[in-house]
This record gives sequence, C-alpha cells and structure tokens, in this order.
Amino acid sequence: MTRTIVEPERRTPVIAEPDVLVVGGGAAGIAAACAAARGGARTMLVEAWGCLGGTLTLVTLGGFCGTHMVVDDERLGRVVGGLYLELEDRLEARDALLPPRRHGRILGVPYESASLKLVADEMVAAHGVRVLLHTSAVATVTDGPRVTAVIVENKGGRAAIAPRVVIDASGDADVAARAGADFALGEEGTTQYASTMFRLGGVDTAVAGALTRPQIRELLERAVADGYPLPRTTTGVHVNPLEGVVHLNVTKLANPDGEPFLLVDPEQLSEAERIGRQQVKLYEEVFRRYVPGFGRARVIDIGARVGVRETRLVRGDGVLTEAHVRGCVKPDDRIACSSWPLELHGKGRATTWEFLPDGEWYGLPWGCLVVAGFDNLLVAGRNLSAEHAAQASARVAGPCVAMGEAAGTAAAMSLSAGGAVRSVAVEALQRNLRRAGAVLDPVAEPG
Repeated sequence: MTRTIVEPERRTPVIAEPDVLVVGGGAAGIAAACAAARGGARTMLVEAWGCLGGTLTLVTLGGFCGTHMVVDDERLGRVVGGLYLELEDRLEARDALLPPRRHGRILGVPYESASLKLVADEMVAAHGVRVLLHTSAVATVTDGPRVTAVIVENKGGRAAIAPRVVIDASGDADVAARAGADFALGEEGTTQYASTMFRLGGVDTAVAGALTRPQIRELLERAVADGYPLPRTTTGVHVNPLEGVVHLNVTKLANPDGEPFLLVDPEQLSEAERIGRQQVKLYEEVFRRYVPGFGRARVIDIGARVGVRETRLVRGDGVLTEAHVRGCVKPDDRIACSSWPLELHGKGRATTWEFLPDGEWYGLPWGCLVVAGFDNLLVAGRNLSAEHAAQASARVAGPCVAMGEAAGTAAAMSLSAGGAVRSVAVEALQRNLRRAGAVLDPVAEPG
C-alpha cells in the first residue's frame, strides 16, 4: 500500500472568473482562446510552460501538417482556414514561413518555431485574451455536470479559476480526466509511439532538400545494416526558413520491452525524455555520415519536451471512428475538416501512412468536442473523442487549430444559456465559423 499523508484543510483564493477558460496553449488552445474572445467572451488561457505553441514551439515541430488536401499532381485544396490563416499571415510577415512542400502525397508547411512563440503572443494579445504562463491545472471542482472551478498552481501558489465554460486543450485531457470524464488510453492502453524532435544547423539545404523520403530511408537502412541501432528509418524532414537549418522528426521512443511509453505516467515520461536525447545524438552521427548535405550538420536545438502523439482520448457525445475517416464521411454537423492520412506510429522502423483518395476529406462532428456527462466542458486537439486509428489522422496541427476555433466559437455562443454547450445550435455555429473564414467545404485550388 502506498504511504499517504493528510494535508491540512485550506482555503484556495479565486483569482479569476472568466467567461471561458482555456487550459493548454498549443495549436488548439491558441485558436480556442482567440475564437472565444472574438465572440465577445472574457477569455483566459493558462499554459504550463513559458511560451504558447505547445507541440509547434516547445517540441520544435518544423511544419504545419493537415492544412491541405492533395487533389492531384498539380492541385491542392485548403481544409483549414480561419484563425490558421491569421497564424500563417503573421509568420509570413516575419519571414518565418515557407510555401507548402510536398513529399509525394505528404504535405507540410515549414515554419520557424522561435518566431511562432512571438507570433502566438501577438495573436492572443490582439484578440484580448488574458494569459497566465507557467501555470498548471492540477484539480477541478465540480457540481453535478458542471465544472465550477479549475485549481491551478504556479509561482504564486495554489489558486482557483471559476469560469462559466472550460475548454480542455491540454493534449492529455488533464482537466477532463481530473473532473471524472470517461476516457481511453489509446487502443486498450496502447498508444502511438512518441518522438523527440530536433533541429540540425550547418546543413546544405539545397542538397538535403532535394532528397526524397524513400531515399533518406534507404540511406538510414544502410546505417542499420552497418550496425547502428536506429529505432526508426521513416523520417519527417522539414527545411527551415532559417538558412542551413533542417528539422527532423525521426526518433522513436520505446520501453525496454519495445512497447510505447505511457506518457501520463511521470516516471515513464521522464525516461522517455532521457531516451529521446540519446537518440538525437545517434541520429546526428548517422545523418552526418550517411545522408548527403548533412556532413557538417550539428544539433542546434532539441525540443523542450518529448513530442506526444497520443495519450487520453475523452469520451464525447460523438466519436470520430476509423470507419468515418476511411469512408471520408462528411456529417451535417461537421465543425472542422481533415484530409490527413491515418499516420500510425506503431512497432518497427517504418511509419504506416494510409492515405485518403486524392481530392477527398472528412468532417469532424461537433459531438467529438462535447464531453459526455458535462454541461460546460469541451475538448479540442489531440484529446478529442476519437478511436485510436481515427485520432492518428485528426491529431495534427491543421485539424487541431480548426477544432480549437470551433470550440472557442461555441463556448462564446453558449454564454447566453449560462454556458450550457449543448444549447448551441450546430447550424448557427457553422454559420459563425464560415463567416470567420473557416473551411467546412474544401475545394480544389488552381495549380
């Protein structure tokens, strides 16, 4: 039995009573907070780290994924608009964004992650969002089906925030789980493998950028044959807007038994961080030795935290299913769209890509964001209500921004009904999203 102590009773001060509280300042959280404030809600955003951006900045992810569908060899089509386009515009103004780059049927939009930290600050400030950084949500107070307060801790100690609506954009569904919401951990407890992201400087990007992913994989497999214990040879390589810099998404983190780390377990998360940094050193050596353009490369940045693909999946009023994604279902109550493949990071050195047909997409239903059993609690981002394989498509940056914008818009709309999120008429929500430039009916763009 675990030894316990009894803490003395305390009175926790309420430091804020916003209309909408967004927990987690990643792609979904930034969009949720901006959309809620745009809708007239007094909005507060809390983030556990010292900057906004989440995976996009702290993990140093080098490219926006899931923003376009591939129509054919010439044409693309946007599947995400609205606040995502504002993010792009602000990055472009800082010369921190490159045009979309295609690797076969995989497409990403390279950006510079340090600039995104600044852009995120500017964006939430422009929308009038109050932000608390270095602030972790550690508990909740509930009254039946309502979350009445979120308990936070930071350098000021322990405090409470009492909002009318809560949006859990924490990635790990920390608020929903602490409130008692039902959730699954991946598929029967097995989640996708995580990665430690890093950037290399001193790269000949003209040479490196001309390599295809199959070519890089062949070179890494040659290194494996020569005795290098690479856990993964399918790579994500993003040429950065900064000269000579390339971002790599290539590591694969596993327990000694080969199973993925359970990253809501603090000890396993700590070990994953350590293993990830070891792998970064290994891949630096291999890329320098085997991959053209990387002969003088050096690690210049390692993500401040491990890149997590999947932990808790909250049970919502609706569930995004694998059949829904594969069937390119376009439900009438869709509040976001995606055309990203089922990108499964399972066992072995390869990554499984299961692409949708060219020119196809699916819609994410409203119920995926509405937490079952709660009146005023929404989720947005990779902790949405989804099956394991479906989440592998919906979890990337583009759909997460779109989910956040939908959740924030709906939260503001619900205030006239006391924050009861189910009071929001989906048709009205869709009208507001379209009016703000969100994409709910993707079309092909000229080549």
